[in-house]
Amino acid sequence: MSRRYWRQLAIAGLVVAAGGGVWAVAPTASADEAPRITQLAGVTEGATLSGTARIEARTSGTVDRVEFSLSGASTATWTEREAPYYFLGNNGALVPGWNAAAAPDGAYALAVRAVGPGGTTQQTVRFTVGQQAGAPTPTPTTGGNASAANPSVSNGVATFTANKTIGKLSVPDSWSEIVIGAGVTLRGNFFIPANRTKALTITGRDKQTSQLTGDGPHAKDFARAGVTTEAKIKLTLRNYTSINPRFYHMWAKSAQVIMSGMRYIDNRDVGSNNSDGFSGGDNSLIENTFIDTWDDSAKLYTGDLTIRDTTIVHNRNGAPIQMAWGDYGQGTAILDGLTVISNSSNGYNQGVFSWAGGTKADTRTIKIVGAGFTRKVNPGMVAAPLYAFKDGVKNKTIRVEGGDCSVVRSTSANTFQGANTSGNKVVVTGCR
Repeated sequence: MSRRYWRQLAIAGLVVAAGGGVWAVAPTASADEAPRITQLAGVTEGATLSGTARIEARTSGTVDRVEFSLSGASTATWTEREAPYYFLGNNGALVPGWNAAAAPDGAYALAVRAVGPGGTTQQTVRFTVGQQAGAPTPTPTTGGNASAANPSVSNGVATFTANKTIGKLSVPDSWSEIVIGAGVTLRGNFFIPANRTKALTITGRDKQTSQLTGDGPHAKDFARAGVTTEAKIKLTLRNYTSINPRFYHMWAKSAQVIMSGMRYIDNRDVGSNNSDGFSGGDNSLIENTFIDTWDDSAKLYTGDLTIRDTTIVHNRNGAPIQMAWGDYGQGTAILDGLTVISNSSNGYNQGVFSWAGGTKADTRTIKIVGAGFTRKVNPGMVAAPLYAFKDGVKNKTIRVEGGDCSVVRSTSANTFQGANTSGNKVVVTGCR
């Protein structure tokens, strides 16, 4: 995999101001290795922003990543793992930037941190978001009645500025990005046609209040997943909350899905709604995400999946990482900061890593980066099995590479073998 693959998204949000701030370089960094932020290009300290800002953190030394963290009238974080380090990213020479006209007015502070093997450097800058005197008032970004087109579409970006029932919305090929405004709830789902060939981004202005929710009862219909597609595209989902979809929160058969800064929540009846979380194509990524749903949280069906800095709540129904429900699929899960929290007081129907169907010989691999896998148990709850092979499953191998031996080793206490199972095993290598 190229470095470009690893520079994926965190939580999208607002802009950064340039200049000023406090520098903090770790004392262990050498003069050559220590990362430095040499310039924050785009706006100045104390600026008032009202248009599109394209912000770049320019650095020197050895830099692994640049992290942006915003506080104020709205909050957001963003991580760039490859230069140029643009806030909200870039696609080659195309730098979409951030439209301040759609942000809540107010004062903001943004911390920009460069991280490398030689230490860290941080600058904090302060700025204001507000309309210039005499400028037209933008369409509100909160729920209610929109006074203009909803969504408004400009240069391929469709922005929803008020609550709306969208039903099964077939995304037009002319749309390159869908924006859910702060305080906006959309009822329905985004259906991306299978013949689409160009990338699509769906983003929220505020992780908590930009929401996509189901528009009816459970329906076992892939076309009714919160976001669904059979297209072989790059699909980026970031910085919004998905609540109680009619089927999966998102389902993609072939798309490379880059999911960052998301919240997947199910708060309906316990266990009968098949509200699976994530299914994406090869080389997909889940990063800086929270999943609390009532079925499988992440499917390891269609290729490699990286999970980084993410928390999954393990409820009674479903598996945080599901290998397969039969004799199909392939892939390796790379865990680089996954926390799984057991959250049932009366048992579980699957383990953290589960195989739920099939009898042909097959293997799935779990690679743990450093101490990248952690388990917790909520107060008053019982710990879930770590590994589970459901009834009738045969000849399956879960291979685990790395991690903490005391956590990942298979024992009679943490490994469940269902009725009529045989030939199943867990192989752990390289743990510490």
